[in-house]
Amino acid sequence: MSLVGKLLIAHPNVPTGTIFHRAVIYLYQDNAEEGSIGVIINKPSKFTVKDVCQDKGINYPWSKKVIYHGGPVTQNALVLLHTNDWSSQNTAAGGLNICVSSDTLMFEKLAIGDEPIYWRLFGGMCGWAPGQLQAEMKGEWPYRPENSWLVADATDTFIFSQEGDKQWQMAFELSGSQMFDQYW
Repeated sequence: MSLVGKLLIAHPNVPTGTIFHRAVIYLYQDNAEEGSIGVIINKPSKFTVKDVCQDKGINYPWSKKVIYHGGPVTQNALVLLHTNDWSSQNTAAGGLNICVSSDTLMFEKLAIGDEPIYWRLFGGMCGWAPGQLQAEMKGEWPYRPENSWLVADATDTFIFSQEGDKQWQMAFELSGSQMFDQYW
């Protein structure tokens, strides 16, 4: 079963001081041949989209949009997670109503106000080798069951409207509610 479009929620026992402590990850790739890829959606950085655009020589007039820590893999890679009402040169489907883009044109488009309804920019991503995420979720050796992932269905509103510990708490509650609902 593919987990594309799902949220991975860090178990409360994940140790503090790690990037995955209280993390909520949106998975946009999950298959047996290539493994799984996602981004941590609830950890804003101190950098803004304007900072990145300036480095690329693009005048981005808004200063409030932050970049999120997407994960520990290829931290210099910039990934735009957004609603499917918009596209750029390198846009791929990333779940129901969600797409992923990663190219220079997307910054030029954002700078002139050509943007999706909802979006977040991430530096880095989370990646798992084929079968690794499934082993983590089952708590198979060398992974520990008490640090496994919780899973919940994602919505546009949930992905793009919250951040930080509040988003983790809401995701934690959502996973419990969805797990309970499947039995009724």
